[in-house]
Amino acid sequence: MNAEEHIIEAFHNICHDQKLSENTRSRLEEFVCSAYSPKGIHISRIPELRRYLFCKYMAESDRLPPTVGALSQHILRAQIQGRVWGQACIPQQERLDPMLHGYYKLDDMKLQPKTTDLPSAPEAIVEMVRCQCKSNCTSNRCSCKRKNLPCTDLCLCSTNCDNDEDTLTKNPDSDDDRDS
Repeated sequence: MNAEEHIIEAFHNICHDQKLSENTRSRLEEFVCSAYSPKGIHISRIPELRRYLFCKYMAESDRLPPTVGALSQHILRAQIQGRVWGQACIPQQERLDPMLHGYYKLDDMKLQPKTTDLPSAPEAIVEMVRCQCKSNCTSNRCSCKRKNLPCTDLCLCSTNCDNDEDTLTKNPDSDDDRDS
């Protein structure tokens, strides 16, 4: 894959710009699309590529490019690291605020990556997926967890579900493999 000049410029901007323009974000999205696109397919927007790959190859969610919301947060986090590298020779670097660049703080003040700024799926799809777990939905036996979705009111799981929206926001990295 040969990167075009405008893509290279977008990566340069990550390292040097305080605030990324919509044009830079669009070019980075185009780069991600080119990395995930099958040979001969030229789709430059994430939603269209995700739809194409899902329909054409029935790709699982972990084999699809990130959603627009996930890519947006990843770009913000990459900007922090790119900025450090871009200022490597400067004794007093201008640091970016992690809270404005893809991170949030837990109760114990530890930084955690914000995985997306959009809902995990359209409401209609969330309503179609419902698990039938008899316990707390901690393993991939839970159909919701397997699809990276929180359990909803339609699910048949117990009230102490570990995969509901509230639990996920408190502990987004819980990837436990206990039986459900």
